[in-house]
Amino acid sequence: MCRESLQKNEEGGFKYLLAKQKEFCVISFVGPINNKAKEELGKCLDEIKNTESCLFILNFRDVTGIDKAIHRQLVQIQHCIRSKESGGHLRICGINPKWKHDLTSVGTLRPDEMVDNVRVALAELNKLK
Repeated sequence: MCRESLQKNEEGGFKYLLAKQKEFCVISFVGPINNKAKEELGKCLDEIKNTESCLFILNFRDVTGIDKAIHRQLVQIQHCIRSKESGGHLRICGINPKWKHDLTSVGTLRPDEMVDNVRVALAELNKLK
C-alpha cells in the first residue's frame, strides 16, 4: 500500500510518500524540509503512530534542504518509531554527506542508523525480523 501526502505545494514544496508492506514502512521525503513542512511532518508523525509497522526506513534522497528549525520534528519522528510497542527499528538513507555530518554532530540523527540506500536499509532491517 502506498500513500502520498495530500498537501502539495505547487512551487516544489515538501511532501512525503509512505509505503507499507507487512512490518515494513518506507517513508520518502521530497523537497525542502523547512518551516513550511511542519504541518506535513505532523501528518507523517500521526501516520507513524497509527501504523502496525515496526521496521522503518526514512529516505532523504529527494530532499533539497534541511533547515535547523525543523530538527526537533525529525527527532520526534525518530523517537516515535523507536518507542513503538512492537519494538520499532529505524534506518535512514539518502542523506547528503554535508547534512549527514551536520545532523549527526548535533544529535539529530544517529550514525549507527544511517546506511547508503534503501536496498541496504531493507537488508539490515530484514535481519532484525
